[in-house]
Amino acid sequence: MKKYVLILISFLFVGCSYDKIYENRESDKQDAQKVINKFYFLVKENNNKKEVFKLFSDRFFKEVGKERFEQILDKTDNDFGKVKDYELTDSWTQIIKGSNPISQYELSYLVTTRDSTQTKEYFRLQKENDTVKVISYRLDFDIIPKK
Repeated sequence: MKKYVLILISFLFVGCSYDKIYENRESDKQDAQKVINKFYFLVKENNNKKEVFKLFSDRFFKEVGKERFEQILDKTDNDFGKVKDYELTDSWTQIIKGSNPISQYELSYLVTTRDSTQTKEYFRLQKENDTVKVISYRLDFDIIPKK
């Protein structure tokens, strides 16, 4: 009987996962912001697409494709002008350490362009091989600009 109890207890310990969850730590938000700051720097200053693409996950390009994303960046630049300023409006981070570790980040920005148009841009990021990468990017804008 003691054998069965010991086996049962050992299965319980093996089956348990000891995950530690961290949400909205400032240091995690800063890790994600570094990636987005680099994105806006590249888009704003020299628009080096190859360097921009390095900030994005392969998972992102499976959905969108590099050529299509390049067209989106060009069209945004042509229609609204270069990025003049950007401001973080919302953020959420979750880091799980343990048997199934994952690091997730969501950041929202209000972006002002050269012609004073404002867009709202949303980024979802995830850590891949110790590097934070963009896995989702969404840009919202008003069709009829405010006067």
